[in-house]
Amino acid sequence: MTGFLLSCNINNKMEEKTIVKISLVITILGLGFLFLYAEQFDAQKLENLQSIPSDEYIQMKGKVTRMKTTDNAVFLEIEGEKIIKTDVILFSGEDLFLKEGDYVEVEGMVEDYNHQKEVIASKMVLK
Repeated sequence: MTGFLLSCNINNKMEEKTIVKISLVITILGLGFLFLYAEQFDAQKLENLQSIPSDEYIQMKGKVTRMKTTDNAVFLEIEGEKIIKTDVILFSGEDLFLKEGDYVEVEGMVEDYNHQKEVIASKMVLK
């Protein structure tokens, strides 16, 4: 009986070591894959939205200074780090837990509307 228990303990330890080794190999391979294939976003300083061509994808950060909610969209004014105010439109079917004064990060496309540039947000993150 003692030989059987000793045999089981040795096998369990071997299985644990094998699982740890496999986990480490998978983790290292996964990190290597992410390092090699991750998209890099080459962020530029945004001097003025008017200088950005339409249909350009941008990323910006700033404080929400004005917000208007309708049935289909949320209209925001975001004050960037250089006190540049930008109109942002977010079409969302979900409730937004956002208020004026919140700091957000926005990604979206630049569009022309009534000879003014605005951002149609595809992603917004509350910071």
